Parts: sequence; C-alpha cells; structure tokens
Amino acid sequence: MGSLLVTSTFLPRIGGRELYLNHVFSRFPPKNLAVVTYDREGDWQAFDQQSPFRIFRVDHADFHWYFRGRRERLKWFVFLGRLCLRERVDVVHCALTVPDGMSGWLLKKMLGKPYIVYTYAKEIMGPWPTDWHRLNVQRALQGAERVVTISDYTKERLVQLGVDPSKIVMVYPGVDSEVFHPDPAAGRAVRARHGLLDGQPVLMTVARLIPRKGHDKVVEALPAILRQIPDVVYLIVGTGPEADRLQAHAQKRGVADRVIFAGCVPDEDLPAYYNAADVFVMPNRKEGTNVEGFGIVFLEANACGKPVIGGCSGGAVDAIADGESGYLVDPYSPPAIAGAAVRLLTDFALARRMGVRGREWVQKFSWDGATRQVWALTEELISTPGCTSGVGQTIRSLRFLAQRL
Repeated sequence: MGSLLVTSTFLPRIGGRELYLNHVFSRFPPKNLAVVTYDREGDWQAFDQQSPFRIFRVDHADFHWYFRGRRERLKWFVFLGRLCLRERVDVVHCALTVPDGMSGWLLKKMLGKPYIVYTYAKEIMGPWPTDWHRLNVQRALQGAERVVTISDYTKERLVQLGVDPSKIVMVYPGVDSEVFHPDPAAGRAVRARHGLLDGQPVLMTVARLIPRKGHDKVVEALPAILRQIPDVVYLIVGTGPEADRLQAHAQKRGVADRVIFAGCVPDEDLPAYYNAADVFVMPNRKEGTNVEGFGIVFLEANACGKPVIGGCSGGAVDAIADGESGYLVDPYSPPAIAGAAVRLLTDFALARRMGVRGREWVQKFSWDGATRQVWALTEELISTPGCTSGVGQTIRSLRFLAQRL
C-alpha cells in the first residue's frame, strides 16, 4: 500500500500544520510513504537525511504553481504522475485544500488516484481573492474521497462549502503524554531561570505572538488579577509580529514588570515550561477569517497536570472540557479572563482537581490513534472497487500529457 503526501509546507518549518502532518505520517511504515514538497526552509537537508521515509523537495514549483498557467500545471502534474508510478502510489494525501488539493484533483481526473484532503481552519474560512480561487477550493474538497478535519467548528464550515458530511472524518490532533507529564523539578528549574520564586503564582501562554491568540486581553486582565494576587506573573513563551506591540501594551497598562517575554523556547524545553506554570491561559478569538482550528497547547498543558483557560471560539471548544479540564471564557472580555484566572490561582484544590482531570482528558487524544484513523482511511480507499486505477491507464495518461508539454 503506497501513500503520497503532497504538502506545500513541511518540517523543519515550524507550525501547527507541519507538526500535525509529521506526527500522523511519521508513524506510517516508511516503505509505504513518500512526501513531495517544495518547502526548503531551515536545515531541510539534515532533516531529510534523518527521515525514515522518502522526501522529494522540488525546485521547479512553488505555492502558486496552479495559478501560473496551463504549461506550469502540466509540468507539475507530469512530475507527480511519474512519481506516483515510480513509487507505486495508491492514495494521495493533500495537506492543504489549495494548492495541494488541486494536485489530488488532477491525479484523480487523469490517473484515477483517490485522494484525501486535510483541513485545519484558516484555509477554508474565506473570503478568497477571486471567484476562481473559491471554485478551486470547492472543487478540491468536493472531489476528494475523504476530507479530514480537526474540530466540530471546521466540520461545520466544510458542510457550508458543500462537502458531503459522509465524506468528512474527524481526526483530532494528539499529545504525547509521556513527553508532556507532571515534573515539578523541571518546573522549578524554569522558574529559577526567570527569577521566579517557588510558590509565586504564574500564568503562562505558549503561542505565536499574533492577535487571535489573545495575549493582549490577558495583559488587559492583569490589573484586576493583581488587585487580588499582587505577586502574580504572566510568562509569555513564543515569538511573532506582535511582540513590540504587546510590550508597549503592557507598559501602557502599568504591568510591564509583571510580564516576562521568554521568547522562542526549544521544543524539548516546552514540558518544563508548562510545569513552571500554575495556570495555562490562551483566550483565543476569531480575527477576521483567522481562527483557532483546535489548540494543541491546551492538551500539552493538561498533560502536564495544569488547568487551562481558553476562548470559547473555534476549535478550542473541542480541546477543553469546560468546567473539568479548564474554563472556556469570552475571549474579548478581560473581566471574564481575570475571573477565571483568579478562581484557579486562589482555589488550590480546584486547580489541582482540574489538573488531574486534564491529564485524564488528554488520554482520548493520541497521535497513535490519529495515525490509525488515517491508515484505516487509506486501506478503505484501496479496497473500495473503482477507487484506484491500473498501471496501463497511468502510463497512457502520462504519455498523453508528455506529448503536450
């Protein structure tokens, strides 16, 4: 059984989608998977050398290949078709709706290859720059044998775009609860690194510094929190375009001395940072068409035994068991954020109980489980009559296209 993952972006580029794909597909048997991408960010050569599966990084295409005219589309498709033949591909996995889903759509039309499209949030929210772009989004989604998504919120959006609900499959992100686990000693070491005392109340956010993550609303909530908990500290882990604005925002609100910007933290250090916090907070909100598709960070914090506060927006509703693993709050309301934070920082029994429940909650979210779901989908498509084409058709189609380049 051969699978081809077509993805516009891939590790070592850092991002939620890239990590999701790597966690799911790195658990495939290496001989059953090939990856094709034109992403060459970071030390990709070293990453590829260590990869257990085959990665093909092309330099004759980019994210906009589908919009560069008929000749470029044919050139890209012939490359993919030959790769499918050489790697004996049965099923194509498309990491994004556009342009990756259009690769799947073309391979299905010309070679009879079934394909699966993976969706997250932003790329299916619209509005699109042109009607033609929107048409291709819908074409890629509606032509797929299956559409994988990560939350009830994104599933509803897919239905609005005309996707048959019977085609939509929920594959939640996971968390490795052996990597992310309670470790008080590691937490104390992080506190010492940032000059924090044992027992000092710490709120923490791990997220890229962009508006929809809600850092600014936590900063606005801090004065109310400080009135009841004078020694509280807000620790922000991550980088992004909002860094300067957030620092100025904290200064304006008079809480700059209570906000610590830790910057970029290596992945291997993240469990220790979660353990340094008392409460994890990320009041995610919708910003235009930008919305939180799920929120893996909530699972990571829960896995470390920490209660969480998230915004009742987007896929965070699926990531948090409201009232059990943490609280969902109005992400636009600093008083609501402050109220939840004070409750958890002053009621130690409640915080401990939610932390324990959070650790139990995340057991339903596992990367092994996500991979099993995707593997089962792949097997299902291969065994469905009429879903795959023969080698003869593949060769004839490639010859047909090659003659027209």
